[in-house]
Amino acid sequence: MESSQAWQGPDDQHTAFAGADEARRRLTAGLRLPTGLYLVLAFAVAVQLGSAAYGIAAQTVTGLAVVLAGLAIFLSVASLQLHQFRRINGVRVDGLTSKVVLAAGASPSLIYLGAFAGGVWAAFESQWWLVAAAALSGGIGCALGARQWWQAYRHDPVTHTHGASPRMLGVLAVVAFLGFAGLLVFR
Repeated sequence: MESSQAWQGPDDQHTAFAGADEARRRLTAGLRLPTGLYLVLAFAVAVQLGSAAYGIAAQTVTGLAVVLAGLAIFLSVASLQLHQFRRINGVRVDGLTSKVVLAAGASPSLIYLGAFAGGVWAAFESQWWLVAAAALSGGIGCALGARQWWQAYRHDPVTHTHGASPRMLGVLAVVAFLGFAGLLVFR
């Protein structure tokens, strides 16, 4: 019984790999982000950070509602932006959700955590202008981190393709939820 494919020699394999690399390069060069992604992302992160700071400091049912409303706004904006990206390009990019939308890179994560901690501290001190400044700086920092990752991805998609695993994101979400619940219960 003969194989349906002819044996490929080293030259044929090299040509096939070169063709695949060129196709990946053309696809990556043709990818477009939704208009205003960075601005919308900065706004959504700032709203989420500000509402979280207020809600944690308030430690009331209304505060919890504000936290959830801020989270809902962020998740709605993130979902819409990812949907628009897929509609515009017809593809998914591994790492786009975690590195761009969820700021899972090292620098954006540190910026987010710093803005979150500063915002919560300022909210407990009733320094609302400082809460707003921390939220805005966190939103802008996350957007700049997203921009940096996108540029690096466009330059070298193989190296920058992998995002955080869905399991890790799920674990982090559960830990964040339990931490928030602990703040409300043990206040």
